[in-house]
Amino acid sequence: MPHWLHTVFLIGFGLMASLPVRAETIEITDLAGRQVNIETPIKRMVISEGRYISLLALLQPTDPVRGVVGMMTPLGWTQPDLERQLFAKFPTARDIPLFGGSSADSVSVEKIIDLAPQVAIFGLSDHGPGAKNAEMIEQLTAAGTQIIFIDFRADPLNNTLPSIEILGRVLQAEDRASDYTEFYQSRLDMIRERVAGIKVRPTVFLQAHPGRFECCWGMAEGMLGPFVGQAGGLNIADAVAPGPTAQHTAEFLLTENPDVWIGTASGTVREYRGGALPVALGTGMSADMAADSLARYLAAPEFAALDAVRNGRAHSIWHNFYNSPFNIVALEAFATWIHPDLFADLNSEQTMQYIYDTWLPFDLEGVHSATVHHDAR
Repeated sequence: MPHWLHTVFLIGFGLMASLPVRAETIEITDLAGRQVNIETPIKRMVISEGRYISLLALLQPTDPVRGVVGMMTPLGWTQPDLERQLFAKFPTARDIPLFGGSSADSVSVEKIIDLAPQVAIFGLSDHGPGAKNAEMIEQLTAAGTQIIFIDFRADPLNNTLPSIEILGRVLQAEDRASDYTEFYQSRLDMIRERVAGIKVRPTVFLQAHPGRFECCWGMAEGMLGPFVGQAGGLNIADAVAPGPTAQHTAEFLLTENPDVWIGTASGTVREYRGGALPVALGTGMSADMAADSLARYLAAPEFAALDAVRNGRAHSIWHNFYNSPFNIVALEAFATWIHPDLFADLNSEQTMQYIYDTWLPFDLEGVHSATVHHDAR
């Protein structure tokens, strides 16, 4: 190439690179089946639950809260220690206004409208505004805000990957979304392939918030309930109480005597150190502390008599996986607990560490699963 032509090329390339990103209209079909036209790039958006910041961090790690002008709940409502990291690394996150409390009926539509977001990212069915709230959808749409519903809670096995792909398109982060979904899909496919060949499905009781509420709330349809079947188990709550959650008696547990018991731990290290009963996992919890917290709860007579406890097949999993793009970690844990021989090569804690190291701008702290210590019998 002649020198003068090379110079012209460089000047032209420099001018093109300095031009602002051209606006583009994309059509999204969200998880409520609604077709939504979005003008990108997105400069102003609101989210319902603060826990969606983990998803934003996966897609835009250099600034997870870029463009976020409001949210319903703070991240600290479910993950106070991750919020501490967020504030330390991205101080502008401290100033994000809130437009509600911990439930859909606490949301102020007027506050959202005042924030003038281009897009609102809401959950299909969680603590925030849902897809059935027709009046809110109409009000926000009339004010110029497009609403996109995603889902990691109602049907996470089918909706997690589409939710990530949708937000990847909206935030112009398709490559990062694709990288993560390929990783997730490969782990899911591996578990499905192995489970397809099993002949016996151990019975499992999946208990929500052990120690937080009266005994015993079981997960069946939705949330982490379907993960039991996907991991090769038989969820004993399905037949007697279909639906996301239902309360079961201690007598039910003793009668059914499941092969495996799993509790979704929502307790914190502060509660554990204070002697509180909620089973604890997460930041600040070591493996020994997590096992002790679990054993403390399961020492009650109605649990101590269960074969699952006596045989060392009682476990805890971090509750926040139930509404998270990282729920593949919970599925791996379930698989190793339900079919330990078939999945002896899996380590869910290592998978969680890999996700943080590869995609997130935060440090992983604490453990997110535990097994009760037991004496050989």
